Amino acid sequence: MKITRIEPIVVGAPTPGNGLLSDKNYVFVRVHTDEGITGLGEASLEGYLYGVLGVLRDLEELVIGEDPTRIEYLTQVMTRQKFWRGGVVKGTAVAGIELACWDILGKSLGVPVYKLVGGACRDRIRVYANGWTGGATDPAVVKDRAQAALAEGYQAFKFSLALPSWPLYDPSATRRIATFAQAVRDAIGPDCLLMFDGHGRYDARSAIEIAHALDEVKLCFFEEPVPQVDEDAMAEVARRAPMPIAAGERLECKWDYRRLLEKKAVSVVQPDVAHCNGFGEALKIAHLAEAFSAFVAPHNPLSPVVTTISMHLDAVAPNFLIQEMLYLHDWRGKIIREPVQIRDGFAQLPDKPGWGIELDDELCAAHPPIDVTIPRLFRQDGAVNDW
Repeated sequence: MKITRIEPIVVGAPTPGNGLLSDKNYVFVRVHTDEGITGLGEASLEGYLYGVLGVLRDLEELVIGEDPTRIEYLTQVMTRQKFWRGGVVKGTAVAGIELACWDILGKSLGVPVYKLVGGACRDRIRVYANGWTGGATDPAVVKDRAQAALAEGYQAFKFSLALPSWPLYDPSATRRIATFAQAVRDAIGPDCLLMFDGHGRYDARSAIEIAHALDEVKLCFFEEPVPQVDEDAMAEVARRAPMPIAAGERLECKWDYRRLLEKKAVSVVQPDVAHCNGFGEALKIAHLAEAFSAFVAPHNPLSPVVTTISMHLDAVAPNFLIQEMLYLHDWRGKIIREPVQIRDGFAQLPDKPGWGIELDDELCAAHPPIDVTIPRLFRQDGAVNDW
């Protein structure tokens, strides 16, 4: 079997809400072969559509004519043979092709991908909702949206609050975050899991103060309290925060995670299979984390394609914790022909060959690419704040 064509499919996916959530262009990658088997991957990267499409085209010459079932070999070719090895834009493009090759391999053998790498450790996948607030900050609206998500089967929730804050401890921002967190906890009740995403906005002292202010709502984890390139600051927060620290969505290879783990900066790693060079690298990261007694909770603010692919990783990782899902209660959830169903806080494992999903091509064609503007934060003095 040989690869004959790499086909990017771009789908415009505006996000409902009040403008504080990012619109997206989904970039799906379909790999064609001379035996008629096609594989599906995803290479979506918020705000970098044309960069990813360009790298996909640059990589195409390396894989055309190659055997798609030699997945590790092809990953080495794509990451090592054009000198510039890393970066999230390249890692995303590599992932799109790599993921599609796993789908081809599973289909060619007639088994789900998770059966190719040891078989499932669990029968269903625990999930949490992200984006469920729609960017709302009014406690009454938050309560209504939480009840809607609970009614759809979710029992775990993550939230973020897009507030600009001063470079050092900002009591106003801390107080607003704590007040909002309590409103969320009141809305979902005492037994649901709750996570807070800091988006890397804070310095270590601010993050520690926020962590203690959030102790009352009993977080499952505090995500990206500081920029994750500052492993020492992350480790300081991890030592002094009353809840586990999670990070990793903006990292793209196992060596980046090794530094966080060696410094005991995280208890939960968050590789994104669509950004970290694909399924194979994400599985290596999960095993690396297991050696440090850390858990894996794959990042996924993308389409149901990445959700389903991530579930294959979740199935085989002994140290799996919980799977992120963007709360899709509109057409985006139907972009695969058999949408992911949530019951009692869990999703069922797919049991069909490969990833077990197919795109709805008509629905994709009905949503052409869009111009995406990522929200931007500025402090009161006009200085740049991390989004």
